[in-house]
Amino acid sequence: MNANVQSSIPKPPDPRPIRDGLFLMDPPSLLGSTCTACGTTTFPTREFCPACFTDGPHPVRALERSGSVFSYTVVHQAPGGRRTPYVLGYVDLELDRVRVLAQIDIAPDQIRIGARVSLVLREADNVEGIPILNYAFVPDSNSLYSEVLK
Repeated sequence: MNANVQSSIPKPPDPRPIRDGLFLMDPPSLLGSTCTACGTTTFPTREFCPACFTDGPHPVRALERSGSVFSYTVVHQAPGGRRTPYVLGYVDLELDRVRVLAQIDIAPDQIRIGARVSLVLREADNVEGIPILNYAFVPDSNSLYSEVLK
């Protein structure tokens, strides 16, 4: 293929986050803020600390990308366009001492409390050809839990 033909092929649009300031795309990382007064970390970022009520701004930083399932539920009824059932759960990011609510991409009969999971970005929507990304967690391939899935 010559250079003229290649340059006429439109480049696919870059994906966008479902909400600005929620996560980094490369590498995928949730964004949290850490209180300058008491050290509490929150997700999503906040202008005030919910622990000591100190006003910000508080430094924003990438949170760890893996954690463990604290609790979960299996959703059987959802808004139109969502396939069910799916798993919605709280994931503890232990090093950051943050608990995150997220979809966990695993079969409902395979989810377990304490399971190690890792952050991924998934296409949540497509608006005029532009992929809209959201975050989710998947079973961590480096944990003993992954043996259950084989």
